[in-house]
Amino acid sequence: MDSLKSSDRKSRYEHIFFDLDHTLWDFETNSRETLSELYHEHKLESLGAPAPDEFISSYEKLNADLWHQYRNGEIDRLTLRNTRFVKLFAQWEIENQVLCDTINEQYLSISPLKTHLIPNAIEILEYLKDRYPIHIITNGFREVQYTKLHRSGLMDFFEHIITSEEAGFLKPDKRVFEAALMRTNSLNHNSIYIGDHYETDVIGSRNAGIDSVHFSPEEVANIEREIEPNFIIRDLIELKEIF
Repeated sequence: MDSLKSSDRKSRYEHIFFDLDHTLWDFETNSRETLSELYHEHKLESLGAPAPDEFISSYEKLNADLWHQYRNGEIDRLTLRNTRFVKLFAQWEIENQVLCDTINEQYLSISPLKTHLIPNAIEILEYLKDRYPIHIITNGFREVQYTKLHRSGLMDFFEHIITSEEAGFLKPDKRVFEAALMRTNSLNHNSIYIGDHYETDVIGSRNAGIDSVHFSPEEVANIEREIEPNFIIRDLIELKEIF
């Protein structure tokens, strides 16, 4: 796959690592589409839930908070997966464990089947695939992330898929990046990581001595960062200017 010599490339990098959710796979669009379908299927408004937009917004805030707790080791995987809809419906005093379990299982099975990608994801992967070995490092659960990759047509672009579940550590823990380097037989000084999340992707990769590209579509000029990424892009197609 590594068909070009280093001297033929624009950059010094030998291996490129990507985040998956929010960077290549359009998590927001796929998740919102699934939640909207479930909202209408179960007629949640008749049970006391707010309008779909508020329902989805409330879920996203709660889910983000739970993932933050999970990354910090404050809750485990099962707590994250099995309590989010219970906590969500409790906001509107809806107590129905069967409904919560049903929607949770449907969400987990339907959402990964969605195929919306971040704009220019396929274009940039097509550009990179014959120039570099490219890999995935993701905090998502193995079976879910593999389903996303297969269904959305992304799997064949990557030589290795490293999930935090398999590595035993969650980004931003540098050990998940070190596990990825070992598995891909790559070195930190000639590898680079591309992701959307400042804490987990930029700081995490930097702690492992790996350069970073912060994919930040909503980039604000005066954003404050404790550690600066090596590159900041708003559109994945900008990676052509780096590699």
